[in-house]
Amino acid sequence: MKLNIGQKILLIVVVPFILFAGFSIYSSYENTSKNLMREKRLSIQFVTQTAMDVIKEYQEKVKSGELTEARAKELAAKSISKIRYGQDGDDYLWINDTTPVMVSHPSAALVGKNMAEFKDKAGSHIFVQFSDIAKANGSGFVQYIWNDKKDKNKFVPKLSYVQYNKEWDWVLGTGIYIQDVQATITSILIEDSIKVTIAMVILVIAVTLIVRKNIREPLLNIANKLFSTSEEVAKGAKDSLRNCEHLASSSQEQAASLQETVSSVEEINAMISRNATSAEESKTTSLESQRSASNGKNRVDEMVTTIDEIASNNDNVIKRMQQTNDEVTEILNIIKNINDKTKVINDIVFQTKLLSFNASVEAARAGESGKGFAVVAEEVGALANMSGNASEEIRELIENSMAKVEGIVSSTTSVMEKMIEDGKRAVSKGKERAQECKVVLDEIINNVDNVNRKVAEIASASKEQSQGVDEISRAMELLDQVSHKNNDVVISTEASSKELQKEADDLIYVVEEVRELVNGKRAA
Repeated sequence: MKLNIGQKILLIVVVPFILFAGFSIYSSYENTSKNLMREKRLSIQFVTQTAMDVIKEYQEKVKSGELTEARAKELAAKSISKIRYGQDGDDYLWINDTTPVMVSHPSAALVGKNMAEFKDKAGSHIFVQFSDIAKANGSGFVQYIWNDKKDKNKFVPKLSYVQYNKEWDWVLGTGIYIQDVQATITSILIEDSIKVTIAMVILVIAVTLIVRKNIREPLLNIANKLFSTSEEVAKGAKDSLRNCEHLASSSQEQAASLQETVSSVEEINAMISRNATSAEESKTTSLESQRSASNGKNRVDEMVTTIDEIASNNDNVIKRMQQTNDEVTEILNIIKNINDKTKVINDIVFQTKLLSFNASVEAARAGESGKGFAVVAEEVGALANMSGNASEEIRELIENSMAKVEGIVSSTTSVMEKMIEDGKRAVSKGKERAQECKVVLDEIINNVDNVNRKVAEIASASKEQSQGVDEISRAMELLDQVSHKNNDVVISTEASSKELQKEADDLIYVVEEVRELVNGKRAA
């Protein structure tokens, strides 16, 4: 079958247009899919990193002593559970640990529940995957099947990004529904298809008018349409260029903010280093105090030993005094015996006097013959008197000696007992004071040990803080890399926009050429 000129013109115009439109739609679909998915990935990465910064702020409050760890975790979990984002404001974040127990989730029924056995519709233990990927790589993406946010009985693919917080053993994550991305892409594809269809219908009508009427008017209409489209493309390119410039400015501001943050992190790191140095100096001083306290304890132990020796010597003195007292008592007993013997002598003197008196009486009775016996009796009586006087003097001396010895023994005993009692009390009191000093020094040593442990904990905490700052620095570097990548994308998009604008200008020029060809002169 032969084609008439109208059909040929229609084929010449429509077929390349369809091929070009199909290729453009396909290329646009591929580029839009990649760019949109990349933007979605970057957006949930940014949201997750922002939420992780909130958690790290609470961790810093724990390190500064402003909050306890339990309170900080509670407040951090509440803060994360309140975060909503997205076009409809219904996208959220969750937290689980690596066991994996749910820490924070909009669904209160899941909080505190162990999700190790939880499976999606594909049979995957998704929370175990979240924990494994986050713990192994620090962060990552996981695709799985989840409830549709509008119809809970419907299950659709979802892509989540998770990030690991080592200090609290938390896995922070959020996700996007892939069907939302597909819906956006489909909407764009439908919109482009409608535009192409409309253009194709217009083109077919124009070609039909050419067949019915003439070629000039349809070509002119096409030229006008192309000119209008070119202006719209040029306007779109200019708008895109302005957006790129605005995005580039935002990227530069973000880079400057990152540089300020890095400077702050470096200052924090320097402060932590100074804290660590101070902790080491405190540790050295504490060790010196511990040595001094130990030396003091040794001196107190020596003093206790010396006091014990003094107490032992006092016991020896007491024993010696008791021995002396016993010896004096023996002397007193001897003096008493002498006194008793003196009494016997006095009795003998008395008996002698009595015999002398009786002899004198008998001598007087004997008369002249008894005078010699009387003289003897008189002498015996005189000797008895002398013996009695001497015995009486001895008795008085002995009694005085006994009284003095007893007084000396009594006073000496009371004085020695008082001295011994005072000595015992002094020794006991000294020993008690020494024991108290020993207890105090033991407490000092224990306190110094506690201080040493606290200083060691401070040093350890400083090291952990330093590690945390290093992690923040790495995160800042990652953000800086993302910022540079964004800047590269902006530059690439800006170049594409300029190229598109140039092509639009070229198209306008071609349209003017067509107008000139149709009208015979260039339009004013």
